[in-house]
Amino acid sequence: MTLIDEGRESDTQVVHTGCTLDCPDACSLAVTITAGRIVKVDAAPENPLTDGWICSKVRRHAQRVYAPERVLTPLMRSGPKGSGEFRAASWDEALGVIAGRMKSAIETKGPDAVVAFTYNSSAARVQKASFSEALFAALGATVVEPTICAHTMGAAWDSVYRGMASADPADVVNSKLVIIWGANPTVSNTHFPPLVQQAVERGAKVVVIDPRRTAMAKRADLHLAIRPGTDVALAYAIANLWLGHGHLDRAFLDAHAEGWEEFMVTAREWALDRACDVTGLDADDIETLAQWWGSTKPSMLRIGWGPERNANGGAACRAIMALPVLGGHFGQPGSGVIGSTSVDVARAEARWPQAAIDAPERRSLSLHQVGKWMVPEAGDPCEVLFVQGANPVVMCPDTKAVVRAFERDDVFTVVHEQVLTDTTRYADVVLPATTSFEIDDVAVSYGTFAVLPVRKVIEPVGESRSNDEVGLALANAMGLGWTEVPLEVAVADAGPRLAEVASRQFIDTLPVDGRACFVDPNEGVPRYVPVAGSSMGLTLISPASSKLVNSMFGEFQSPSPAIMLHPDDAVARGLEAGQEVRVTSEVGSIVVSLEVHDDTRPGVAVMSKGVWLRHHADGMGVNTLTPATGDALVNGACFNDTFVEVTPA
Repeated sequence: MTLIDEGRESDTQVVHTGCTLDCPDACSLAVTITAGRIVKVDAAPENPLTDGWICSKVRRHAQRVYAPERVLTPLMRSGPKGSGEFRAASWDEALGVIAGRMKSAIETKGPDAVVAFTYNSSAARVQKASFSEALFAALGATVVEPTICAHTMGAAWDSVYRGMASADPADVVNSKLVIIWGANPTVSNTHFPPLVQQAVERGAKVVVIDPRRTAMAKRADLHLAIRPGTDVALAYAIANLWLGHGHLDRAFLDAHAEGWEEFMVTAREWALDRACDVTGLDADDIETLAQWWGSTKPSMLRIGWGPERNANGGAACRAIMALPVLGGHFGQPGSGVIGSTSVDVARAEARWPQAAIDAPERRSLSLHQVGKWMVPEAGDPCEVLFVQGANPVVMCPDTKAVVRAFERDDVFTVVHEQVLTDTTRYADVVLPATTSFEIDDVAVSYGTFAVLPVRKVIEPVGESRSNDEVGLALANAMGLGWTEVPLEVAVADAGPRLAEVASRQFIDTLPVDGRACFVDPNEGVPRYVPVAGSSMGLTLISPASSKLVNSMFGEFQSPSPAIMLHPDDAVARGLEAGQEVRVTSEVGSIVVSLEVHDDTRPGVAVMSKGVWLRHHADGMGVNTLTPATGDALVNGACFNDTFVEVTPA
């Protein structure tokens, strides 16, 4: 632990650490400790992106550390699943019971019967690949693929850019045009907008493509309020306009792209009027974007995770990523495409026992479809479900199906969690988890190239244990005889530092063979396919809010559970702000209050993701309405394919 200020009183210290939460920024933190207790969380200077300030969510992070809902000891279920009734237990008792159930499941049905539902999106780097993961690998347990977020986007990046690294987000200050497509960095990635503002002060234009008028959209030179799920059509329309106006960089394409001619054959099908009809955008706005982008260099594209959240998600991300290649928008400072900047600075698996490294091939399931494969009549062999770093009862689509799955008495469910969430209510055993203030590790940003040490700021609260400690203890309860391995084996240099990463795309970081690929080997060129059910009156989207990180912090600062409609949609339905309304989809129905605002486009309703079920009067949240479908590229979750009607309650 590095102390930077002893304070006026000998029991007050300030410790520098890194934020591990699921956000691109990975801020440097200065945590004030008095008498062994966190009293303040603020910014530290190690990461230049942090720039002396942090978001309000992290400022209040200590409220989770000391929340009334904090799990302080292992808990054993004492009432029906869903009741949230538990008794305290010792670690020895809990580990013995879990190990016994896992052994029994493997003996009777094989390793497929143990399912590792370990998302850990807000874990530090080594804790993501901890001894818990090593244990499940060694057992050959079923792995749950993280299909709920960034899965489709990542696959699309690999399909088009084939190993090329992201541009450096800090380079956006040199851009003359910034396109923010399907991202809301003011809410998540809060240190990116000030970089964009520096570009603006140097004369850059900003374009935002988003169904909502976000804070960045309000400040942008051009906002295209696109219909969700139609990004493919807009991308092709831009490409078609570029073809007609001579904005294709044919020399760059010949040198650095393959399949672009086939891509352009499909682009010719997207005349401006057809694209307007599908996207709901004005022709003038599409033409303006095409003209600005086609004629302005350097330009920077910041693509978010919004376009992936529908059945056309993989196609959308691929089509969007094709545009900078078509125009040759690479090579100069301030040009390129910003994706995930995450760099591999920790070799967590180097700490694993050989049995985990030599693990057998494992069965995989989709995280967002737990309500399908674990539903009672599905026949899946799952007998033990181990949930770590996830709150699936809130975050997964088709909540009623998820609850039915978690209510099963014949599936032994373990949840390793910091606080009592909606998911813990369905656990047979709840294990207390540490927060990032109670461990040593390393944090790596996916929005900068910062590498930050995660320092143990306080002793673990109650009897909480890290992912590493739980995996190691459970392995030994199963008789494997594993021993602890120092963190230094995995992390040579935890920083604070900026990783040296080649980020000048098509100059010092290149796709395989130096060429972007416009034709996916399985999916061909991107295609727009209308989604069944889209004939219903409204498309419901559930974006992130400024209060939560996924569903984290919902115990003390929940966003409103209300639904927001555009004034035109409210008037057409005879609805008024503040009244209770029923929202109905093909999957389910809930009752919430109504907000009316023109920050969303007509035809698009908005509810915040991550709101805990207990904050809804009828105990059912937004994902009660969401189908558990998947996109064609990699079966990523399709949250924005939620089509609803809203009526008086």
